[in-house]
This record gives sequence, structure tokens and C-alpha cells, in this order.
Amino acid sequence: MCHILSLRRVAVGFLATVLLLQCVILYRLIPETEVVLITHAGSHSRAVCRAIEEVMRQGCRWRVKCPTAHCQMQRGMAIRERRAVAVDPRLFVLILRDPRDVVTPRVTSQGGQGDCPSKYQCAVQDIQAVVNWTEARHREHSEQPGSFVLLYEAVALQPRETLQALAGFLQMDPSVTDQQVSAWQSVTEHGAICQTTSYPSWIASYVNSVMQKGLSPDLWNHWASCSSKISWAPEPCPRKTQLEVHNESQHGDVCRFSASLGFTCPTLCGRRAEAPYCAAAGSDPCRAAALDVDWRKRLVPNTQTPGIISTFYEPSAKDDREPARKQTLAAWAHHWQQAGWRTRVLGLADAKKSPFYKQLLLRFRRIPLGENAEYEKMCYFRYLAMAEAGGGWMSDYDTLPLHFPASSDLPENGQFTVYQNHVPALMSGSQEEWRRISNQLSDSAVLLARKIPMPKLVSDMHAMLGLVDKSGSRNRSEDRVHAFEMVADAADYLRSLRLPEPEACDLFRFFRVAIHISHSSMDHGLALPPAEVETQRPRIMNETMVRFWKCVEADSSGSDLKLKS
Repeated sequence: MCHILSLRRVAVGFLATVLLLQCVILYRLIPETEVVLITHAGSHSRAVCRAIEEVMRQGCRWRVKCPTAHCQMQRGMAIRERRAVAVDPRLFVLILRDPRDVVTPRVTSQGGQGDCPSKYQCAVQDIQAVVNWTEARHREHSEQPGSFVLLYEAVALQPRETLQALAGFLQMDPSVTDQQVSAWQSVTEHGAICQTTSYPSWIASYVNSVMQKGLSPDLWNHWASCSSKISWAPEPCPRKTQLEVHNESQHGDVCRFSASLGFTCPTLCGRRAEAPYCAAAGSDPCRAAALDVDWRKRLVPNTQTPGIISTFYEPSAKDDREPARKQTLAAWAHHWQQAGWRTRVLGLADAKKSPFYKQLLLRFRRIPLGENAEYEKMCYFRYLAMAEAGGGWMSDYDTLPLHFPASSDLPENGQFTVYQNHVPALMSGSQEEWRRISNQLSDSAVLLARKIPMPKLVSDMHAMLGLVDKSGSRNRSEDRVHAFEMVADAADYLRSLRLPEPEACDLFRFFRVAIHISHSSMDHGLALPPAEVETQRPRIMNETMVRFWKCVEADSSGSDLKLKS
């Protein structure tokens, strides 16, 4: 009897050993399910990864092998990311977050360090790269059977339903526990959604436009609701003036100086010598209340040079101020790029491509160019260069952007426009308009040179004034040039750099698309001797822009611009 029991024990042990060996073999034969989480660093990557692991740990029941998670966090702005582990994963979980919210926590956590003194500057600077990353990843994974696209906002607003869908994709227990939901709620917050509604409207409007243009329609529609209530309009009148509203059909609204009877026109309106004195589109009287609508109605796409700002620079080997000028050019490029623009430097070689180049050389014989004739010629040549380069936006290289992130649109239906009255510090127009103005500008200069007594200098600025006030035109409708006061003369701004930030920010809060740090403004604002203007300008440009972005940060309520519901 004992012998039989012993044999049974041996048989049972043998069968158990065989079964164990089969389980081991089965365990080794079944491949491990590897789940790769792909997310941007601005989407709380580490916390999301831990939450995914918790879902997988608790949801893995009655399986030979539970899936393992590997996290890939995009820390930079490049579209192609480096994999954190050298594996060939079978399943991907891509978590996408509204790009506007991705850049916001990044800049908040940095506290204005490095290249971003302001969180808003970081948002403007980084939004395009994050949009590119988001669109590329969505395009890569949205149609793949082994990929699951998880929206951060869906997890925040509907955690249980979203996690059930994720569990189904991972072939795990679809029942979601309160503990799992709690783990996700600790990662996502309702307040971290639609954060751009608290941005200054001109920045929110810009990042919205970048997203809408850079994302596929189905992806944009997921986040479009966060931008439905954001629009902006500039304040109509500059500092030290009062808006004077007129209801007469032949009198536009004006900005009246309190200490005199003088006036200037509201932003986006042009001054006229006769009624209506301040005019909007065409000769219609300016109505400050309709500026936002008028501005948007007159924008047209810039299809040839979208998001590009150009300047003209021709180096001179004979001038000992050349090193300082190159530093100024570098500062110009840096600050326009930080505002989201791509910069382009044109030169004499671009102007020579114009069929009008030789004709302009002949016209110079009839235009007085003063003591620095070569410099004045270059100022005329820049219009030819812009026409040959496709038109668009152009600024002097001592002009920097303020409330003016990169734009793909052209105001005034693409017609030629100058933004500092007649001073050509910032200009825009279609390629056809730049061709027109490059010809008409020299016409204006020739007409002005016929005055008695003949002037010693007719610069391109004088010729532009002739087109604006009609003194240098033949008063034809096709000679029209739009002129606004939207570029700040830097004199008062430079004086304010010596003031405490709250006082200095008064000027920077008023809507201006750019600031012109010219020789004259540095003389009047800082009383710099002429010999120091060139050498000091790069430093002053940098200090001005740092102060501007700090003021934007301090005024986070966006009081300089109007949020409309």
C-alpha cells in the first residue's frame, strides 16, 4: 500500500514538473507586450507615464505576461524624437495636448530664464514648433492599428470613459477603479485647459492662427472651442490724447491733444488734409468703434512671403562703423525671430535683378542725394530688392517688433502701406505693389527736386512724404499710399528705460506694431553724441526688447487690448 502511494506521489510530482515546464516554455514563447507612451514634455510627461503604468498594473489580470510601459518624452522642439529605450514596440499610446497649453507650463516653470524673459515671449517663440510636432505625431499614429491617440483634455474632462477605451486597446480589464481615476485626476487639471484665454489678446490671436494653419482640420476641431471668444482691437488713441468722436458724415473720429488744438488720427486711420480729416478705408470717415472689423476686412493672405520680415543691408568696407552696424543687424534678426518671424536680409545684388535698376541709375542724375550719395542710393534700391524678392513685410534694421508676432497677412488688401506716417521704418505690400512703389518713389523724388530753390537732399523718406501728402505725386488714384501711425518713435521709450518698471510700462502697454530706434530718437531720448549712436544701438535695442516683454508679462490681464465675448 505504501509502495502504491509512493508511486502516486512520484507520478503527481512528475506531472506537476511537466506542467511547470510547459508553463515556463509558454511564458518564454509568448512575447512581452511593450507599450510606448509618446508625449511632449509640456504635457506633464512623467506624471502621465506613471498614471499609464498604474492603469496597466491594476488592469492586468489573468494574463501570462502583463504589458510593460516605456515612456518617450519630447524635451526639445524637434519633430523627430530620440527613443528612450532601444526596443521595437508593438503598441503605441500617443497623448496629445492643446499646443497652446503645452508651451504655457513650460514657460511658467522656467520663470523667465534663458532666452525667454517672459512666458508670453516663449509662447510666441515656441508655438510653431509644438504645432509641427503635434501634427507630425498625429499624422504618424492616427491611422495605425497598433496606436492609440489619447487627448489630454478628454482625460481631464471624462477620465473614466477615456481610461475604459485605453484599457480596451491594451486588452485589459475594461472596468476602471476609483483609484485609477484618481491617479489621472492628479495628473490633469481643469484649470490647465484653455489657458490662452488669460493671455493678452494679440498673443492669443497669434497662437490661435498658427494652430489653425498648422493642424489638420480634424485635429484643430478638437481644440477650436478654446479660441472662439478671443479677438483683439488696438486702442484707438495714443498716450496724452483723448478720443474725440464725431457723428458728422464728413468728419472722422480724431485723437485730440489736451494741451493744444492739434490732433492725430486713431490707430489704423490715415490723416487727410481735407474732410474727413481722419479716414479709414478709402475716404470713409474714421470710426474708432469699428477699427477691429475694418482691420480684419482689409487683410489678405501673403501667399509669396508668409511669416517673413525683410530688411536691406549692404556692407561697406570703407566705413569703420561697419562692425557696430553688423551687431545692429544681428540684434534685429534675433528679436524678430523671437517674435516668430523668419528674417531675410536683402542687398544690392537683389536690387540689380530688377528691370528698373538701370533706369533708376539714370534718374539719380536728377535727384539731389546730399553728402552721402551712396547711402541714399541704397535706400532707394531696397524697394527694387523687395519687389524682386516677392514683396511682403520690410523694416529698417533698427526697427523691432512690439505687438506684432509673425503675420501671413497683408493689410489694406495688399496695397502699399507705411506704418510710421511717411517714415519708411516698416512697410508692407504685395509684390506688384512693391514694383509700383519702386517706380513711383523716384517719380516723386524727381518732382520734389524741381522745387525752387532746389533742395540739397531728396531722400527716399522725402519722396515717400511726397506720395503720402500728394506733393510728390500727380494726384492719380493709382499713386495711392496708405500711411498709419503704428510704429513708435523710440525717444520717449528710451527715456523710460531709466524709470522703474511700473512707470516705464505705461508706454509699452499702448498698441504699436513696432518701435523705430533711429538716430534721431537716440539723440532726443538719450542725448547720445553722434559718434556713439552706432556703437550703443545694439545694446539699447536689446534692453528695449527685454523691458517690453517684462511689461507684457506684468500686464498679464491684457488691459492694453480688449477681450470680447
